[in-house]
Amino acid sequence: MTKKIGIAGCGALGRIVAKSLTQGLDGYRLIGISDLTPAPFNVPMMSFAELAEASDIVIECLPAAAVPALASEVLSRGKILMAISSAALMIYPEIFDMAQASKGRILIPSGAIAGLDGIMALGVHGIETALIASTKPPKGFTGAPWVVQHKIELNLITEKTLIFAGSAREAALAFPANVNVAATLSLAGIGPDKTKVEVWADPAAPGNSHEMTVKGKHSTLHLRVDNTPDPANPKSSLLAGYSLISCLKKLNQSVTVF
Repeated sequence: MTKKIGIAGCGALGRIVAKSLTQGLDGYRLIGISDLTPAPFNVPMMSFAELAEASDIVIECLPAAAVPALASEVLSRGKILMAISSAALMIYPEIFDMAQASKGRILIPSGAIAGLDGIMALGVHGIETALIASTKPPKGFTGAPWVVQHKIELNLITEKTLIFAGSAREAALAFPANVNVAATLSLAGIGPDKTKVEVWADPAAPGNSHEMTVKGKHSTLHLRVDNTPDPANPKSSLLAGYSLISCLKKLNQSVTVF
């Protein structure tokens, strides 16, 4: 049975998914898009409510501030929300309450990192510490609340510089468009208050990189991912868009590797 897909937010990541769906993705059909501006795909533009009503799965590619409104429409109808903006769950914990009170589900893809399968397996026996250090070119942090609040002159950074250190929950508030990777790691591991985050600005960085160290009682995982920034949005990596497509494919397979 073909599932109907709606996309909320058709910026850089949303367009990756929309393009894949319109080119043909077995078991799925793109039926609508919700965005402030028209998208170059031959499907209707819809409100959040219309999209949630018409879709089996709604894929979220929005600014964090818009996620609660979408989640309310999708979950109240018992539908599936595939959310790439996992930082929104740190900023707006009421989204968890919406999910628990509904028959719907929230699916969170791996986004711009890897190794979550191993981290979740490690969590079965107990994770002691988790740290993620994210490094991006300075322009990737333009407009972030932490940068604005602390009047960080990104254009004056000439060497790799630590601009933030704190918990994943604090990082989500400080960099809502930059640290979905940290939020996702925290949800897979020991939670947003115990997961530690470092944010680095490096003018020599060729792209966006994430280094994770997760220690358990019997294993330590060291993971590094180097991503090419999305040309349309340097705050995001192309891998994040591909992870949404991968998640859809997993849902439609009779044999799935987790």
